[in-house]
Amino acid sequence: MISIAIVEDDKIAADTLERYLNKYSQTLEDKFQITWYQDALAFLEGYRGVDLVFMDIQMPRLNGMDGALRLRKLDTQAVLIFVTNMAQYAVKGYEAEALDFIVKPLSYSDFSFKMKRAMTSIKMSRQKDIVIMLSMGMRRISSDELYYVEVRGHNLTYHLAEEELKVRGTMSNTEKQLSEWEFLRCNSCYLINPRHIEWVRGYTVKVGTDELQVSHPRKKKFLEELSLYYSKGGA
Repeated sequence: MISIAIVEDDKIAADTLERYLNKYSQTLEDKFQITWYQDALAFLEGYRGVDLVFMDIQMPRLNGMDGALRLRKLDTQAVLIFVTNMAQYAVKGYEAEALDFIVKPLSYSDFSFKMKRAMTSIKMSRQKDIVIMLSMGMRRISSDELYYVEVRGHNLTYHLAEEELKVRGTMSNTEKQLSEWEFLRCNSCYLINPRHIEWVRGYTVKVGTDELQVSHPRKKKFLEELSLYYSKGGA
């Protein structure tokens, strides 16, 4: 299932997009779950994450450009396509990491071309996506963004390059979630992304700018798993 948000105050344009999406979905194995929002504030309130967003630029209360920038604070992975009748504004959309833009009035040929790009981007993104459930809603990040996870009791801290995300949870469940990305345990407190390991010296491993402790019982297995990761071409 691919979740799609149409953020558009013009019902005719929104209906056209939904009709095009339903037509396009007939060529795919995946089904579309489509939700229409009449403005960006309604879309962002209680945001739970979507795969693809069609965002009109000119809307009341909050324009699509500002809405897209707010979206990126919640979700860096959702594929974003602007819909506008003023092409000159669309160039600014790349500040919000938009994949593309569609100029009104919508044509199916233009739409289907942009959808093909969007579907490729979604497929690639899903291969790296990690979903974290925060108190204010879902946060989706790329596995490449996550340096390590730290646990203290039932409190987890996801350490990213420039921020920390704190949630309730257990290390065992998190380890299962991250297993496909080959995260490694160096002790009972840390689950490390090997892509960000700078060095290992004695019982210390440097991940990004942080130096973490390697426990005596886990050191041998940790080094074996790290060696296996590098032997498979990890870097």
